[in-house]
Amino acid sequence: MLKPGEAVALWGISVDTAARSRAFAAELAAGAAGSVRFALLSDPAHRVIDRYGVQDPRYAQLRHAGIPYPSVYVVDRSGRVAWARIEKDYTQRPANSEIRAAIDAVR
Repeated sequence: MLKPGEAVALWGISVDTAARSRAFAAELAAGAAGSVRFALLSDPAHRVIDRYGVQDPRYAQLRHAGIPYPSVYVVDRSGRVAWARIEKDYTQRPANSEIRAAIDAVR
């Protein structure tokens, strides 16, 4: 999806601890999915998730409180959200081509 040498940063943010995120990345790397090519950021208190308003209320009363809806944001260099897609259904994700078009539109 990213072009070689492209100045774009990708992050995955979850309520998982940093240790759990590292273990998850190791599990993926050991399997067919391959290594994770972006930083996995830990937000166990779901501050960032709450700030973006994407906490999935279905998990509010469970031990997994703070789990967000699947969300993708393209943020420009000034910190402005230039494009976003938030899904209520975790099986629905934007295509890489859709994200690529959003990145290209920011340039």
